[in-house]
Amino acid sequence: MIAEAVLAVGFRELTFAAVAKRLGVAQATLYRHAANRDELVRLGVDLALRRTEWPDLEGPWRPLLERWALASWHAWERYPGAVVEVTRGVIPPSMIALSDRVGAALMERGFSARNAVLAVDLVFDLAADNRRGVETFDAEPAAPEQPAVRGLIERQCLSAPIAGDAGAAGVEQEIRAEMVRAIRAEPIEWFRGKLRVVLSGIERELAPAPQDARTKETR
Repeated sequence: MIAEAVLAVGFRELTFAAVAKRLGVAQATLYRHAANRDELVRLGVDLALRRTEWPDLEGPWRPLLERWALASWHAWERYPGAVVEVTRGVIPPSMIALSDRVGAALMERGFSARNAVLAVDLVFDLAADNRRGVETFDAEPAAPEQPAVRGLIERQCLSAPIAGDAGAAGVEQEIRAEMVRAIRAEPIEWFRGKLRVVLSGIERELAPAPQDARTKETR
């Protein structure tokens, strides 16, 4: 019931007073069930993750990790503000259990325990960090006359002077244009691009050789 109220209030607006009001109880009553705001966050995030429809753990490791990274990204998108709470260290048991499940699946495909943990950490951290950045970019300005963060950063990219000689200036202009394109891109598409690079790095540095993976799977 408390976790439901947390999700109804929303992580961005989360206070003891708001949750108590939602539940129709006094704050003193709520304190008997949750000692502090972090506990409210933990309860809410736990329910959010348990309600998320996570993908299967079938098939080769790379599409498996890609599916789980995208599902994680969309889970944080569904509950604005949750990822900010998690990245400051408020982590419910269900989140650790998800990492355990994906790590175990990688070990079944030939990863060592160390490499499985690192691979899972890389893709889940990437999803969380990207969503946190998106929420920062899209946050409401502090005052109505101020531009949103995304627009402000784009404006600064466009207005910053180009240094260097004529040859270097052409290169810098091309880089600057690409930066603006990235700012304007759909967040999920920019994330997919980053994820492809990370997965390629995992394939090169952490994944077992194809023969090793086949041997592991047939044991």
